[in-house]
Amino acid sequence: MKKYLILFVPVILLVLSCKKNQEKENGYTGKSLVLTAKEQQKADKDNEFTFKLLKEVAADLPGSKNMMLSPLSVSMAVGMTSNGANGQTLEAIRNTMQFSDFTEAEVNAYYQKIITELPELDPKAILNVANSIWYRNGFEVLPAFLKTNSDHYKAEVQGLDFASPGAKDQINNWVSTNTNGKIPTIIDQIRGDMVMFLINAVYFKSNWSSKFDKNKTAKGDFHLTVQNKVQADFMTAMLKINSFINAEASVIELPYGNKRYSMVIAMPTGATTAGTLAETLTTQKWNQWMSGLREGQNDIRVPKFKFEYEIKLNDPLTALGMGNAFSDMADFTRLRSNGNLKIDEVKHKTFIEVNEEGTEAAAATSVGIVETSAPAPIMINRPFIFAIREMKTGLILFTGIVNNPLLDK
Repeated sequence: MKKYLILFVPVILLVLSCKKNQEKENGYTGKSLVLTAKEQQKADKDNEFTFKLLKEVAADLPGSKNMMLSPLSVSMAVGMTSNGANGQTLEAIRNTMQFSDFTEAEVNAYYQKIITELPELDPKAILNVANSIWYRNGFEVLPAFLKTNSDHYKAEVQGLDFASPGAKDQINNWVSTNTNGKIPTIIDQIRGDMVMFLINAVYFKSNWSSKFDKNKTAKGDFHLTVQNKVQADFMTAMLKINSFINAEASVIELPYGNKRYSMVIAMPTGATTAGTLAETLTTQKWNQWMSGLREGQNDIRVPKFKFEYEIKLNDPLTALGMGNAFSDMADFTRLRSNGNLKIDEVKHKTFIEVNEEGTEAAAATSVGIVETSAPAPIMINRPFIFAIREMKTGLILFTGIVNNPLLDK
């Protein structure tokens, strides 16, 4: 089964852009994401996976480095892969990804809805979600596996000559196109034992609901540690925003566009570090913060930042319980009838830029398959956690840690 995809992607993006421009002119403010009780439960479980993955990655993150993840991207890429898994491998994936409370049909239908409706929520925001499956020419793929992922994840499917030097470029061009060039590559090489890549790309861009005045941006101290500090560019504004402060963290929420999406920033108070806060963050704690948000007029000062991040997620996902899928005991007999396949690597790349205008963020996840064998100013001037979420359901699209806003990688 082949779908020739590359030539049509720019045309699709142009049509979507024209549609958004027309909607803006007509005063359209977007639609609301309406989830059933079961779908909201799935969104909550996605956030639970978010905090578990954040904890695993943050535990090994040097205090001088920034990091960023798109748990939604990881969930979709691994979700597609799970449709080819069986037995203990499928059970391990479902438990790790927080799928176990739902049938496979419910998981697939949920992501189909998310892929379809997230881009329609706000005409002032660009949110693109794309999936693709690339397999080696001549490699047997069960039609049911491809159909499930084409139908529910809108995955574009194509067979390639993996031995050709152009195969890697074709996959990377697809990723670059679907992340507006912010993730230019996801595949470094295609080894001889690689038989399939399952790839997700997420791209987000939106202006703040209330932009920061560039003329008010000024240098200020950003405290890396108690002893060390750097001079960063701080965006400054008096804004009516949601905030919440307790003995553990100062939390603010900066909305985008028509307030369908927002950035939440949580800066630890006292001697707690951003890494420690991330390691103790749970769904329950996060929900308490979100329910505690109250609107008020505040003097806000937030550092501008821009960076790229890359990580191989094999170890974090193994630590969360998915080790079987990476082992020679893996069972992917719903992908190929005789199995003998395993996940070689889950590679994840992200990009984010936050400035006076708004935010641009992108992520790509590749699953490679091989054969076995107020009153006072709220100053965000210390390392902090951030998340970009859909405001109504709370679904988190991106999350990360800024330890140093001056680093670009």
